[in-house]
Parts: sequence; structure tokens; C-alpha cells
Amino acid sequence: MFWDDIVLVTELVEKYGLRQPFFDLGGLERPCIADYDITIKTGVQERRYISLNQRPFDHIDKDYVIINPELGGELIEDLPAKYEDYIGTAVCLNVLEHVNNPFEVFEALHKIMKEDSLLIIETVFSFPYHPSPNDFWRFSPECLKYIAERTGFKVLEYDWRLIITADKGILELNTKRPQEIKSVYAVLTKGEFTRRRGGNHTLPEQIINNGSISPGGNKMRALAKGGAKKIKQIIRERLHR
Repeated sequence: MFWDDIVLVTELVEKYGLRQPFFDLGGLERPCIADYDITIKTGVQERRYISLNQRPFDHIDKDYVIINPELGGELIEDLPAKYEDYIGTAVCLNVLEHVNNPFEVFEALHKIMKEDSLLIIETVFSFPYHPSPNDFWRFSPECLKYIAERTGFKVLEYDWRLIITADKGILELNTKRPQEIKSVYAVLTKGEFTRRRGGNHTLPEQIINNGSISPGGNKMRALAKGGAKKIKQIIRERLHR
């Protein structure tokens, strides 16, 4: 999981409003979280990994539900049998690259989301091979939009998100080769959508690999958000050269 995923979900829930119930599809209570800005600033590769004193989205909804087949939960494809037209807000982060058939997964997601719901999907475009248990796919923003609209979703927004070029000093830990990281995201709804006031949600504190604690809150979010905007501008310029 990327630290930027937590920032992204927090920003989007504040922007569009939380709908109940809130589900994390494929997440973990204590995931491995990578904040690459730490390594870029310090030059220490292992410093990228942080942990939290909470589940990733307890700061948004302490009652949110995690479903993960690796922990005994259902596959996304099997969720409609139990949760059809049930979920108000769902996040599906760094999951699509691992599924057998993304088209079937999108069909299932459409069935389990309620009308006027909020679905946040994030996955990778460029990232090293990381089977869990498999690693099948890579997606562009336009690919997410295409599959979503083909399934019947309304796309609220889609774009590049985390973009770290290979010259930033991030190395693949096993091979020590320069690593490029690009993630993409899409925000989807079903039926008519009403934007709601989302309130403010303070980001959780980071526990950095050396044992120190980095404060959460709006300062961390501003740094992450500003960096993401700057990098997205750079990548668009390069893509149009």
C-alpha cells in the first residue's frame, strides 16, 4: 500500500462525502505502507516503509469493514451474493493488478454498490512484479475509465496519481535497480450522484522505520498533495513531447 493511497482516499471522501457503509475491498488492518518521499529525502531505501497505530481509514470511519480473501473473506466476484446494492463507499486499492479478470471484478463492483455511492479505485501502471498471489495487469487512467463506463458506472474523475520517475533515487530492493512508480485512480458512482459535504479528516500519524513518529494532519497532506500535482504536470509535459 502507498501512503499516497491514504491521502488520496481522505481527499476524495472530503470532496464528495462519505456514504455508509464503508468497505475496504482487498485491504489489510496492518498493511505494509510505502512513503517514497522519505527515501527521496533521506537516501535510505528501507526508510520508505512506515506503519500506523490504527487501520488505514479509521480516521474516516472507525466502523469500516475490510474484506480480503487472503484473510478468509470473499473474492470481489463473489460479493454480490451477499452485498448486492448494499455498499455506500468502497475503496479498492492496489488490487486490480492481481485479479484474474478485471472485467468480472468491475461487474461485481457495480452490483454491490448502492445508487449515489462512491467507489475509489487505485492501481498501478508502472511497478515491479509483485505477486499476491498473482500479478497479471497494469492499467492506464483511460483503461480504468473504459472498463468502468462499459460496466455502467459514471466516472466522476480519473487521472494519474503517484508518479515517481526512475531518477528520483528509489531502488528496487532486490535488484538495486532504479525503480519507476506510476499509479492511477478513478472515482466512480452508480446512478444519480449528489455531492455532499465531507468534513475534515486528520491523517494518521506515521511510525517511521527508525521508530520515530511523524505527525499526520493537514501539513502532511499539503506536502503530499503539492508533490503529486507537480509530478502530474511533469508527466503530462513528457507525454506530449
